[in-house]
Amino acid sequence: MKFVLIANNDIDGIGQPAINLCKNLNKSGHDAKVLVLHKSKNYSKIIKLKRNLTMRIFLYLLNFIKKDLIELFGFGFGTVDYNNMKEYIDEADVIIIFTFYKILSNKILNKILLLNKTVYFRPLDIEMASGGCHFNKFCQKYKNNCSDCPKIYLPKIFNFAKRNLLEKERIFNKHKPKILVQNNYVKKIFKESKIFKKLDIKPFFISVNPKRAKNYKKKFSRKYFNFGKNDKIILFGAFDLSSYIKGWHLLKKSLIFLDKKIENKNCKIKFVTFGNKNNINIDLKNIEWKHLGLIKNNKELNLIYRSADVLSCPSLFCFGPHIVSEAAINNLPIVAYDLGVAKDHIKNGFNGYLVECHNVQKFADAIYKSLFSLKKFKVKSVLKKNNLVCSSNSETKFIIKEVMSDIKKN
Repeated sequence: MKFVLIANNDIDGIGQPAINLCKNLNKSGHDAKVLVLHKSKNYSKIIKLKRNLTMRIFLYLLNFIKKDLIELFGFGFGTVDYNNMKEYIDEADVIIIFTFYKILSNKILNKILLLNKTVYFRPLDIEMASGGCHFNKFCQKYKNNCSDCPKIYLPKIFNFAKRNLLEKERIFNKHKPKILVQNNYVKKIFKESKIFKKLDIKPFFISVNPKRAKNYKKKFSRKYFNFGKNDKIILFGAFDLSSYIKGWHLLKKSLIFLDKKIENKNCKIKFVTFGNKNNINIDLKNIEWKHLGLIKNNKELNLIYRSADVLSCPSLFCFGPHIVSEAAINNLPIVAYDLGVAKDHIKNGFNGYLVECHNVQKFADAIYKSLFSLKKFKVKSVLKKNNLVCSSNSETKFIIKEVMSDIKKN
C-alpha cells in the first residue's frame, strides 16, 4: 500500500510521530512518504512543502499589526498550494493527516476528503477541534467546542473563527473520516466536540522509541552526567523551554516555593533542564540549576530519564507531551498538571502526582513528596496494566490493521 502522511513540521513533537511512522511503514514493506512544512531532514522519504508566498506575506502583515489577529483572521487559510502535494496525494491509497495548522485550508481539506482514498486524522493538537487556534496565551482552557471564546461573538462580518468552525463541522460530518487519537484524554475532548462527536474516534497509545527506553542503572547514568550518587534530581525538558504551553512561567514559581521548603534539608538538590533554553532564568538558594543544552541522541535522553528522581511536567493545553510517556517507560515518577497524556499515565501517589492546573504551590508540594517520600514508586506496572505505552512497531501494526479492516468494509 502507498501511504502519504501530512504534518506541520519535522523538528518538534508534531512532525516526529509522522516521520517515525513513515520509517516503520517502509520497513514493513509499504511505500510511505511524509509531507512536512518548513525544514526537512536528510531522509529520502520526506518531502518539504513550501508555503505560498502571498499567504506568508498576508500572515506576516497581520503579525505586524497585532499578534492575536493571526489567531483570528488566519483560521481558515492554508499556506501551502494544493498543487504542491497533489501528485503525492493522487498516488496514495491511504492519507494520514497529523495536523493541518497553517498548511491546509478548509477548501483543500474538502478536496482531499472528496477523493476516493482512505483518510485518517491523527490530531496532535487542539486546532482541529477548535475555531483554528492552537492553545495559546489568550486561551486559558478549551471547553464547549470554543463556544465561550470571545472571538466567536464578534460581528458576523469579522467572525472568521465561527465561520471556520462551522465549515469544519460541515466537512467532517459530510465525509465522516476516522479519527485516531493518542490517549483517552484526547478521545474525551474530541467526543465532546460538536465537530467530532458523531465520528469514529479510536484511541491507541503513543509509541516510545526503544532507543529511549533501555534499562540503564542509575549509578551508570549519573556518572555519565557527573551527577552525585546521592543528589536529588528534578528534571524539566522541552524543545523550547520558554514556550508558554510548556509551563515554565508556572514551574519557576513552584521552584521558588520548593526552594524555601527544603531550606533545612541536608542533601544536594539539582534542577536539571535540557532543550533550547532561550531566555529562561532562575536564581535559587538551595537548589542548583544545571542546563544540559540540546540532547545529541536517543541514548543521552534515555540516560537523563534514568538518572533523575522526578520529572516536572507543567505543560498546559497539550495532548502529550511525549516526554511523559518516555519518562514513564523509564520508570521515572512524574509530577504534572491534570491534563493531557498524564491523566492516563499517572495514578496519584503510586507513580507520581497529578496537580490542579495552575496551582503552583501544590505542584511544589508534589515535587517535594516525590523527592522525599519513602514509598517506592511503581511506574511500569501502571503502564503495563493499562497498555499505555507501545513500541513503534506496535503503533505501525495498529495503523495497518485499521487500514486493512476499513478497506475490507468498503
